[in-house]
Amino acid sequence: MKKALIVLVFVSVSLFSCKDKELSTEEGILKIEKTLQENFDKDFEVYQLSLNASTLESNLDNISRVYKVKDIFFNDKFEYNGFTDPIKSPGVNLLKRKNPFKVGQVDVSIIPAKYDEALGLLKEKGLFKEDVDYLLNNWVFEADKNGDVFSEFDVQYETGSSSSGKVITIIYEEYRFRVNKDNTLIFIK
Repeated sequence: MKKALIVLVFVSVSLFSCKDKELSTEEGILKIEKTLQENFDKDFEVYQLSLNASTLESNLDNISRVYKVKDIFFNDKFEYNGFTDPIKSPGVNLLKRKNPFKVGQVDVSIIPAKYDEALGLLKEKGLFKEDVDYLLNNWVFEADKNGDVFSEFDVQYETGSSSSGKVITIIYEEYRFRVNKDNTLIFIK
């Protein structure tokens, strides 16, 4: 019984270790920075680094990366218990045209400010709804053809829901933004 309780406590702590890392808050970003420093080699070259949350959530679910070994692209994820096994990455033709960058070039500290700026941009465009929660769902870092790091992110919001028996369907929409190498924010859609 005691052994089962210890295992249960360990699993509970492990499962929720990434759940307090909200992508849109400064406190969450500090924890994400620490996770990157402790688990990622800053000189490791990647073609894409993504901070991912579940749909309609802002808490970090995993950090995924795309990298190349001997001309083969791989994708793996860092989750609450370490890295998943690498798999061959889909979309190889798209990746061949991209340049690699080092994990250490990524600046996650800009995320809360750019999230707030994105909400302001939605207000300017008349797209912002006061009674809606806008959730930062993912943030993807890549490099352009010159090797300069830029990022794209999605802001999601719920537009409705329905239920039928035990099935609940949530309808949501999202807006996409891009942060250029000079930290300018662009509304994509």
